[in-house]
Amino acid sequence: MYVMVFLLLIASVAFLCHKFYGFQNHIDWVLATIYACLSVFSFYVFAINDMHAKNFKGRTMALSFLTVHLALMVLVMSFIFATPVQLTWYLAGLFFGLSYLFGFYGLNEWSKRHNRSKQLMQNELLTDELTQLFNRRAMAQHALKEEQFCQMMHSQLSMMIIDIDDFKKINDQYGHAVGDVILVQISELFQHHVNESGSIYRWGGEEFVVMLPVTGLFEAKQIAKKLTRKVAEHEFSINSLLTLSVTISVGVAQWIVGESICKETLERADKALYKAKSTGKNAVVVADFTDISHTNKGTGLTKQASIF
Repeated sequence: MYVMVFLLLIASVAFLCHKFYGFQNHIDWVLATIYACLSVFSFYVFAINDMHAKNFKGRTMALSFLTVHLALMVLVMSFIFATPVQLTWYLAGLFFGLSYLFGFYGLNEWSKRHNRSKQLMQNELLTDELTQLFNRRAMAQHALKEEQFCQMMHSQLSMMIIDIDDFKKINDQYGHAVGDVILVQISELFQHHVNESGSIYRWGGEEFVVMLPVTGLFEAKQIAKKLTRKVAEHEFSINSLLTLSVTISVGVAQWIVGESICKETLERADKALYKAKSTGKNAVVVADFTDISHTNKGTGLTKQASIF
């Protein structure tokens, strides 16, 4: 089809030029051949782009090459036929101008689509597929930025590690599909009750991490208590016949200058979580941030203090 359109277009323009203007006295076949090859190539690129386009926005780059083809074709005809010079350059300039407009619009749309695709890929890399929370990779990136911010602004930051109590029993008794529903619903619950400045991450399995920038230990403790209470009060509706109740245990630690958030701070929070699990579950335990002996290599971790 494209070949037929090309031949018909060339034949029509050549016929009109011959009828109204006739041949040039001296035809520069070398120049005409060069521009004709460029014109054919432009039409070829137009056809390739047009075949893969699905709408007008997708065709703007194709139209850009088509108008370049028309501009070059006008110039080729001026080398062969005695067309008015001024008319020739007006038409060629018009088509070249249109090609720039179409090309600019097409490149702009391509750039937008590329950026959207790049952002989507980035989100997929940093997002947990099941819960749509941030994942461990995102945690590593965010923690580094927050650590730099805390050091520069002398700001506070607290971390929480959350574990769903007896989650393995739920999976064993009701199946992993039910467990997935619990994970999704509890993620939504966390998002609803964690302040806007906080970030929630699925750490793995039934474990979650909450990063609380500009938040001291007392406020973090209150948020942890609130989450524990809200989860215990919530009825997790699996289907019309099954409703479950679950609890969580939480370990809380405040970042201390000199710590790595992803290493020392999380390690202290994890130790606090372990104590919460071992003292009856459905509890919050906070790491005592006043003991900074952990910052000296080989001295171990801080002591833990149960608060709830």
